[in-house]
Amino acid sequence: MFGVTYLHQDIKRGCQVDKKAPNYIHFLAKQLLSIILYTMVRSTAAAFALVAAAGSVSAISMTGTHLLAARAVPQDYLTAHNNERAGHGASALVWDSGLASTAQAWANQCNFSHNQAGQNLYAATGNPSAASAVGAWNAESKDYNPSNPQPSHWTQVVWKSTTKVGCALATCAAGTIFPANYPASYYVCNYSPYGNVIGQFPQNVQK
Repeated sequence: MFGVTYLHQDIKRGCQVDKKAPNYIHFLAKQLLSIILYTMVRSTAAAFALVAAAGSVSAISMTGTHLLAARAVPQDYLTAHNNERAGHGASALVWDSGLASTAQAWANQCNFSHNQAGQNLYAATGNPSAASAVGAWNAESKDYNPSNPQPSHWTQVVWKSTTKVGCALATCAAGTIFPANYPASYYVCNYSPYGNVIGQFPQNVQK
């Protein structure tokens, strides 16, 4: 999106060049190249839209993948989790690339439902950070009642016997998670050993 906008603006500014300038031919050549590049970017964007509309962004270009990765790196997820865990008597989690890979595979399907035990999901419009996703789960702590423990995203975050986490982010097309016109940022975190085991809340969740 940003590349398309940038190239389009360059073309508009170029139209203001004096046609009598000595380098006008060179200018025309540069504009032709810009138009070609603009067309290529538009075509790539259209191809991505078709892939996303099919419910998956697994075929996104490497550039797009890197842009998503830049929005959320492992340390972002770990910091958000471990800061919360530290306040509830749980040891710090470590990153697990295998869990992250399975989380990415699930996120790429843009299916907002759990595929296994020990998994937290978060989806929102716009570009929320990893900290925002984990923060939404942590906000559920206010609803936890130790005398009547119920599983939640937050209880998985602070579950004491969980030692590893792996997370991923996907951008999902409008209509896949939210209604038409609302694309989604979709976060998935997988945990091991998984938490929220009935009968084990007292020893694993410290309010």
